[in-house]
Amino acid sequence: MRHKLYKPIFTLLAIFFLGTAFAQKFDKNFTENFKVNKDVEIAINATNTDIDVATWSKNEVQVNAFIEIEGLSKEEAEKYLKNWNFEALGNKEKVQITSKGNNSFGLKDDIVIFNNMDFDFVVPEIKMVDMDTIVIPDMHFDFDFDFDSMGEIEKNMERKGRYHFDYHNGNEHIVIKTKEEWEKFKKSKKYEELKKSFKKIRHNVKVIDKKKIKESLKKAKHQIKNINKEEIKIGLEKVREALKNMKFNFNSNHNDLTINGKKIKIKKRLEIKVPKKATFNLNTKHCKVNLPNTVASGNVKYGTFNANNLNGGKLTINYSPVNINSLNACTLFLNNVTDAKIASVTNTTMSNNSSEVVINNLGSNVDITNEYGELTISNMNKDTNDFNLTLNYSDATVKAEEFVVGNLIIQVNSQSGDTHKSMKKAEKELQFTGKFNIKTKDNRMNIDGKFSTLVLKK
Repeated sequence: MRHKLYKPIFTLLAIFFLGTAFAQKFDKNFTENFKVNKDVEIAINATNTDIDVATWSKNEVQVNAFIEIEGLSKEEAEKYLKNWNFEALGNKEKVQITSKGNNSFGLKDDIVIFNNMDFDFVVPEIKMVDMDTIVIPDMHFDFDFDFDSMGEIEKNMERKGRYHFDYHNGNEHIVIKTKEEWEKFKKSKKYEELKKSFKKIRHNVKVIDKKKIKESLKKAKHQIKNINKEEIKIGLEKVREALKNMKFNFNSNHNDLTINGKKIKIKKRLEIKVPKKATFNLNTKHCKVNLPNTVASGNVKYGTFNANNLNGGKLTINYSPVNINSLNACTLFLNNVTDAKIASVTNTTMSNNSSEVVINNLGSNVDITNEYGELTISNMNKDTNDFNLTLNYSDATVKAEEFVVGNLIIQVNSQSGDTHKSMKKAEKELQFTGKFNIKTKDNRMNIDGKFSTLVLKK
């Protein structure tokens, strides 16, 4: 994602000119060592940093930190390197590692501002709205707000000959598309609840204090007339003057800065060696994270996440491609992850939201909730047990040959109204749409779906 930053009011703490040696590279590195317990916790707080972790047989944590800058003069680069916000602190139980932007500039991470630069930047005139043209009209409040009751909704559907009713409130969703579904819904407890709720809303609308609304509008008219237009004009002119002195682009995904068409690259890297039983607490943004066999908790946003075997922890990953070899005894939340590949999952709880997840091999004791996304399970172990899948507004494909032939109890309330008792040997797949519950006779697998599509494959 690319952003243009125009910040009219701030203190410029770096006042110097861009040099001519843009091809030069400048770097700096740090090394920190800590004698620790074998189960030490490693807490990482980082932005725009490549993080590579390896294990070794020592009860010691070694942190090698590198930063490289390209595109600045020597003086400018040295100032940034000097103020890089890197820190490694620790004791036997915990090591805290920080790698963030140059906070001495008083702006966001990795943003550097240079003053007195000759920008080819034309600032447009900022036009102020003519306050005299803002008119709040006189309004009449002799109205009766018409909020349809459930009975009126039904009459309207009958008149149009089209039965369609949508109701969404938080996690509650009701979608009706046929007369048969409507008649069935009218007999439900939820219909009576909505009927009472709609009646209450109609009553509340009727008791609106129209007098107070009129008084508020009168006050608003008075406030607009008393706005100091000259002060606003002076303020806008100051903003325009500030914009004249600035043109700045920031690419947060690649540590690239572009100033007047010239690229400045800032690369940060952490190489960390830890005991084999160390655990991790992550708080990263725009980072490339590579973990070995470990326990990991925390939050990962943007960037990429790769791990060999995760053997525990509670981890949330947002907007980051994910590649994990094995998940065991974990709680994993994936939000807006469009490319998640997991080779093996056992003893794990997963919650996927607006994500595309592929699981190559599914073991036992797995609970998965999938909302607004796609899920593919390529294979289920022959001895898989206690697998629960909940689908909401999502699509799933599950290959489960050992489970589906002659071993299913199926309840379907789909749009097509189809009901299947079980998969026959000749069938290659079954597809369910809408609301359904699929489970095996021995209760080893249970799948619930709402407003979703499920494909079961042999």
